[in-house]
Amino acid sequence: RTVRDIVEVVPDSLKIALAALAALSVLLGAGYLLSTMRARQLARQRRELLQEVGLLQTALLPPVPARLGALKTSVAYRPADGPGAGGDFYDALPLPGGRVGFILGDVSGHGRGALARTAFMRYTLRAYLEAGLEPRVALQVAGRVIDENLGGDFATVLLAVHDPETGSLTYATAGHPAPIVVGPQPHDPVTASSSPPIGVGERTGLRQTTVPLVPGSVACLFTDGLIEARTDDGMLGRERLTELLDELGPEATAGGLIEKAAEAARVSGDDIAAVVVSPTAGVTTGLFRTEQLELSTRELQDDIARRFLESCGLPADEVDRVEQEARQLADRFGGVVLHVVFGNRRRVEVLPRNVESIEAASRRSAAR
Repeated sequence: RTVRDIVEVVPDSLKIALAALAALSVLLGAGYLLSTMRARQLARQRRELLQEVGLLQTALLPPVPARLGALKTSVAYRPADGPGAGGDFYDALPLPGGRVGFILGDVSGHGRGALARTAFMRYTLRAYLEAGLEPRVALQVAGRVIDENLGGDFATVLLAVHDPETGSLTYATAGHPAPIVVGPQPHDPVTASSSPPIGVGERTGLRQTTVPLVPGSVACLFTDGLIEARTDDGMLGRERLTELLDELGPEATAGGLIEKAAEAARVSGDDIAAVVVSPTAGVTTGLFRTEQLELSTRELQDDIARRFLESCGLPADEVDRVEQEARQLADRFGGVVLHVVFGNRRRVEVLPRNVESIEAASRRSAAR
């Protein structure tokens, strides 16, 4: 009876307050339960992510010796948003004759499926370089093999080979930024008629460049996240990245370059991978830069060859002559390779389309 009397005299407003407190307690309890479940889920995801990072580092970002062949080498990787965020990959491998091969790429997809495809790409490209294919041909063959195995993703790739005997760096790209070279003989790439990425359904591996890499030079191979980092004035850009590499001088490292870029950039929305190399020995003179473009008979009907030759600095009358010669040779062989030599004056060889070794290309370049 006493309890009933107390209840009867409790004001309605207090009853409402007590009911609200009870409801709040239930809500707080539910919130605590959800927070606990969320914390456990995040911990599990973190463990899975760390496991994925381990796979990523092992499969796509291997350790690289500080010296390979006649090169001082360094590599660095920085994810955009936490570890294992993207599909950047690199590799460096010794080749016969003291040469060194480099692979750098960026696959568009994310997650474990993309990780497996990226690893497949890296090992495939490595095998082609080890088999002796020059970078352009390795990319061309890889495009045919890998194109339909990317699960709807695409990949930009850079392959390069350093030859200490000729003091050269030969590279080919598939939708990827060209290397930056600073020092005694800096490099301004020809971007006309560049090859498309792997996985977009187009023929790739059509362009190749050979540049001198003499003592005192520093070359940087990088993924586009490095030049697309945002600054107060827009993107960092290739020109500013070149300045940063030049400021670091002959002792530049990939890690040091990424740190300087991070200081200059406000935010980086993509993963960044970089490989920085500098020759420790080698020839100092004698090699001219060369540019190659492979074209089929059908492609010669377009203005692809003309744009390429004009970008290489050839006069109009020479462009006309080369185009005519190329069409005649393509009728016999199904395609040609335009080989431009940047000597005291530009000159062009029109060669039958074929698969040649990098040794053959190096010997021809050195003979110039």
